[in-house]
Amino acid sequence: MSTMHLCLGTNAVTLWLLLAVTVTLSIAQVDHTLLIQQDLSETFCPVCNMVVQPKPNQLLRGSQVLYACKMAGHLKQLVSNPKSFVREISAISTLPAPYANSTVACPVCHDSSITHAVHLGPHGNQMIFACSEHHASTISTNPADVFIYSPSNDTSAYCQGATTMYDGFQSAFHGICPRLLFPRWVLNSEVKYGVGFLGIVLMGMLLEWWVEFQDRLQRRFVSSVGLPMSEATARDEKLYDVENSTLEDKLLPVEQRPLRRRSLPLRAKAVLATSYTGMMALAYFLMLVVMSYESGFFIAALLGVGLGFFFFRDVDTANPSSNPDPCCST
Repeated sequence: MSTMHLCLGTNAVTLWLLLAVTVTLSIAQVDHTLLIQQDLSETFCPVCNMVVQPKPNQLLRGSQVLYACKMAGHLKQLVSNPKSFVREISAISTLPAPYANSTVACPVCHDSSITHAVHLGPHGNQMIFACSEHHASTISTNPADVFIYSPSNDTSAYCQGATTMYDGFQSAFHGICPRLLFPRWVLNSEVKYGVGFLGIVLMGMLLEWWVEFQDRLQRRFVSSVGLPMSEATARDEKLYDVENSTLEDKLLPVEQRPLRRRSLPLRAKAVLATSYTGMMALAYFLMLVVMSYESGFFIAALLGVGLGFFFFRDVDTANPSSNPDPCCST
């Protein structure tokens, strides 16, 4: 009898677990469906016509959402003064692309019968849908009335959203969070920003050290193939560059004439090329950081190359190292 009760209890637990798993998968499937309703790859920013990013965004009543691109400040422009982006009102029979698979309702009355669209511009293809021309006119008069003021942003007290490039030099403090080089490197807190700032300074210092290292490495290889020769070999004119010598050089004693140019071994060239490639990659990364137009990043880059030059560059030589700038390298 006890065995039967145990079996029944085990079966009941198993059924409950299966039910829980089924419900969880159903919820996940619903969430996934909601995420793919609107084709964001074909949705464009009303400010600049670039492809939008999923977050940050502005939620509207009626399961509608406004999106903007990755450029810092474009969502803020759209949300702070939405009426300036309102264009014409048009009648529609079906939801156009990229909303074809969406399930939306009128943000005024929550009616799911959509008959009109309020177009947003001057760029992009985003719209706000309504159930009637009257409600569409109401939306166009003051779009902010249908906003839900809890946007699904990756926000913090320090900054909000994320961008790889600002619209002109701006600070991330109480603004848009900077994205440093890679999609997941969003500096959305003071600690992360401080670590990023220090990392950029170290990048600049490393670049200056690398330039000096490259120059010394090349001089070392060159000197290794042009070692001073013994007096016996110095008398052999074949070792001297007679053809390319000037008249003054030819009048000099043989041992004082310029040596023939001797090529570096292939192994030495490969080492120099590898080092140079790494140095230029670092220089390009630093250039991309500066091109984000985040004011702190720019200061960090200048501070890094300045400190690196001070500590690592040999300024006492007659021939200083070449410029590592990827735009105008010499």
